[in-house]
Amino acid sequence: MTAEIAILNRTAVALAADSIVTLAGGLRPKTYDSAEKIFELSRFQPIALMIYNNAQFMNAPLEIIIRRYRETLTTNQFKELVQVWPAFEKFLLGFKHEIDDELDHLQSFAVSELHFLQAKLFNHMIESLGKRRRKGTETGEDVLLRRCLERQREAEDSPLPNDAFDEFTLEHFTERYGKTLGEITAKIIPLSELTEAVQSAIRAMMFAVIKSNTRSTAFTGFVFAGFGSDELFPTLHAVEVDGVYFDRFRILDTKLIDIDRRGETAAVVPFAQKDMPERFILGIDREFEKALEDIAGNLVGQVIDQNKRAFRNGRGDLIKAAATKQFRDGVERLKKKNAHNLNSVVNHLSKKELGEVAYSLVELTSRKRRYSSDMETVGGPIDVAILTRNEGFIWVRRKHYFDTKLNPRYMQSLSGSTRHG
Repeated sequence: MTAEIAILNRTAVALAADSIVTLAGGLRPKTYDSAEKIFELSRFQPIALMIYNNAQFMNAPLEIIIRRYRETLTTNQFKELVQVWPAFEKFLLGFKHEIDDELDHLQSFAVSELHFLQAKLFNHMIESLGKRRRKGTETGEDVLLRRCLERQREAEDSPLPNDAFDEFTLEHFTERYGKTLGEITAKIIPLSELTEAVQSAIRAMMFAVIKSNTRSTAFTGFVFAGFGSDELFPTLHAVEVDGVYFDRFRILDTKLIDIDRRGETAAVVPFAQKDMPERFILGIDREFEKALEDIAGNLVGQVIDQNKRAFRNGRGDLIKAAATKQFRDGVERLKKKNAHNLNSVVNHLSKKELGEVAYSLVELTSRKRRYSSDMETVGGPIDVAILTRNEGFIWVRRKHYFDTKLNPRYMQSLSGSTRHG
């Protein structure tokens, strides 16, 4: 995984990222701790791109693709930062690749879903051992059909934003991806249970999953930050994508922060692993908040159970629901107050201090992972970059895979050109 921070005020943007990254897209994701995640996207405008989670696209490292895209930018062409993603998206979708590269995501996505089906079928078979089959008892095929339908309905209840694939039908999906899905299914589900009805149900299930906001392990986060030519203050535009289907991205989420004279004048935005930054920004992280909510709910439930006569006719459930709502509302007020207080300070930080805070928040997450029983999914050198309208893209901290003292010609060429990273 990774930890990344973007901090914005009306003066500048600071970006910080650790060096651990996941290479996903195949059947076995892999991590390493020397990855580049912050890039100068344009040599003509102060615009940066930060990536997180999967560092590959169509089996090619994103750092290569990003630098190739930068070579195509020859003018000061983006008036607003929000114009960058559509142009970059078009470049990615037009990136030369084989059909097998596109199908890799479907394979990893389908495998995780099918293994769950396989586990349900296996449990049914174990429970059936030694039992005499009675009329009306579920068969293996029945179990698969029931679970496929349940999963399909779950997926349909959480669609992608903007209904991205609504124009496509199950027939379109079957025509384009049915063969590949069938080959994957045959490797996981026993052929004895793989009837035509089951195969049809699996296709319908996977089509619903792809149209849902279900997140695979191979998603990629793109964080664009900086200044368009017409923008006085910085903007951040974040997009999470998860695979390409029907020649378009599955976009899971987007975030837009537009710093202005009034309204939002500062922001601290964490990406990927957010627990420690959330504690710093909001005073509490989501996991701890959920645990406290459960404790509060259980305490109210115990009081109600001990006085059942006073809480008849469903009154107890109403009181418990009201108490839970009050708890959530109270925590939300505290979180907003903490975030407001922090942003009021960030609003006046210097460029140097923005970089120091961004670095500290990533380092805090790394230290937490190191000195706990959690896996060290954050670590390695921390890169920090600052963008301003006048100075452009500036590295504050940057790792190199080589010793800069042994490569003076590289440093001379760097200082003698407009290229910053």
